[in-house]
Amino acid sequence: MTASSSGRAAAEAPQPPGGDRVGVDPADADPARRDPAGIDRARELTPRGRTTRNKLVASAWEIFSEKPYQSARITEIAGRAGVATGSFYSYFPSKEALFRVVADRALAAMYEAPRRDPDNTERDPVRDIAYASRRYFLACREHRVIAQSIEQLRAVDGEIRLSRRGTLLKAAKRSERWIRRLQDDGICDPTIDPWLTALALQSMNVNLAYDQFVHRDDAQDVDALVAAVTPIWARAVGLDRWL
Repeated sequence: MTASSSGRAAAEAPQPPGGDRVGVDPADADPARRDPAGIDRARELTPRGRTTRNKLVASAWEIFSEKPYQSARITEIAGRAGVATGSFYSYFPSKEALFRVVADRALAAMYEAPRRDPDNTERDPVRDIAYASRRYFLACREHRVIAQSIEQLRAVDGEIRLSRRGTLLKAAKRSERWIRRLQDDGICDPTIDPWLTALALQSMNVNLAYDQFVHRDDAQDVDALVAAVTPIWARAVGLDRWL
């Protein structure tokens, strides 16, 4: 492997799940198309109306971060936002529509978790793998209450199901591109399927994070999970020499 190839590999750290593009309906990754009642309505508001809507979203973010979906009440969300309960429906047709906005933001925060270690001056690709997984796990832990509600509702709400799956598939597609670059550089086994490998690795991180941080009251140690997944990622894509 040449120095330039090594540099290219190191510069492209894997992208942890996050929390969706091969075979994905465009609507999966476009909240505006999935939730016209919530998102498109915002485009028709006056500046004052947008301010009020933003207050409702901010209030909902706080409340859904504190308690599960079923326990949150529209009166509570409106009250904390300083908005009359009756005015709520001028901005959202239901609590479900508002939660979809909150869920999209939480999933985006997981997907957008930092992926490259700023202190990794040697551009060690395995170090970036560990850093990316750690940041994703921490994001899941931070948003665990919203994630719990997402898990409860995705079985009955198709919009939330699409959003949750869309985030996973988008992150997997990002890792697929990384694996293809490793294959082009002669680092990764050219016979492996980059899409399915990326999807398997992303699904592993997502399922592990949800099991250990979202569904458990006594969250697992982040360091232990990072230590478990990092060599799996590295060996799957041919980065053994950096372990």
